[in-house]
Amino acid sequence: MSDDGITIIFNPRAGGNKQRFLSSILQKAGVRVELLQTTHPGHARELARKVRAGRRLYVAGGDGSLNEALNGLLDAQLDGHEVPPLGIIPLGTANVLAVEVGLGVNAKSVAGYIHDPVHVWVRPGLVNGRAFFLMVGIGADADTVANVSLKLKRLIGKGAYVLEGLRNMAFPRHRDFEVNIGRDQYRVAGVVATHASHYGGKFIIAPQATLTDNKLDVVLMPGGGSLATARYGLALTMNRLHRQSDVSVVRTERLTISSHCGPAPVQIDGESAGALPCEISLSPYPVRLLVPRAYLNQTEARDDNLAAPARLGPAAESLQITGR
Repeated sequence: MSDDGITIIFNPRAGGNKQRFLSSILQKAGVRVELLQTTHPGHARELARKVRAGRRLYVAGGDGSLNEALNGLLDAQLDGHEVPPLGIIPLGTANVLAVEVGLGVNAKSVAGYIHDPVHVWVRPGLVNGRAFFLMVGIGADADTVANVSLKLKRLIGKGAYVLEGLRNMAFPRHRDFEVNIGRDQYRVAGVVATHASHYGGKFIIAPQATLTDNKLDVVLMPGGGSLATARYGLALTMNRLHRQSDVSVVRTERLTISSHCGPAPVQIDGESAGALPCEISLSPYPVRLLVPRAYLNQTEARDDNLAAPARLGPAAESLQITGR
């Protein structure tokens, strides 16, 4: 891939002190870079917006920093500018986007990926005007993200989410949401609209979801309370959430979600992002995502399946309120 050089936006707080790890990656890759360090929330968005289209832009951080940079690129597109391809240097807590594209988190794998980049086109998701690569969650996962201790997250990483999730199971909040997809309505206690098959790391939430698809996979979970939340959580860790008898996955390009239980938080790519109601869709502005060559080959092999019709199983039918 020909380019005018490499710019790296580095979040020095992502997942702890990662400066030596980043230095090791760059040494192995044998490249010289322009390094821009973030200093405050939203800074990656500001920096990404200004990166020239001819360069390669990498974000060295977690999924939240990548989300900020993505929004910066869309800001530039809305202003009429061409934007650079965006790549991943996984230094965060869960690194779901890296897992999704099959990028290893060791220095040798990341260096090889930087040295030999290819790209795929991705239409990011949008929720109330904010872009996302991975998913939007409402329900128990959004409650966990909204209330997790940032200090504890820096100390024990994903363990902080586990502890907060267990607290939510022990003291569940009443959740009752209305999801509108086309002419159909669903009443659920939790929903994840995802562009990725992975969730929370290596767990599979929607096996057919893919970043390059022009649809989102909407995972509908009607059960509320401690037992249902624990059952869904256990099923997710076994990669069987989508196989639960009361869980359904519906594919769509647009949906809206509203709350029947008062204020309810929203999480985007693992970061807290406001509250309901929300409208979720796919952006008309695609971006180039730098990926390992194996992921590009895998995506090309799946092209024939990407136009499959929306899936609506018996469980989804039972969740429907009405067709309007």
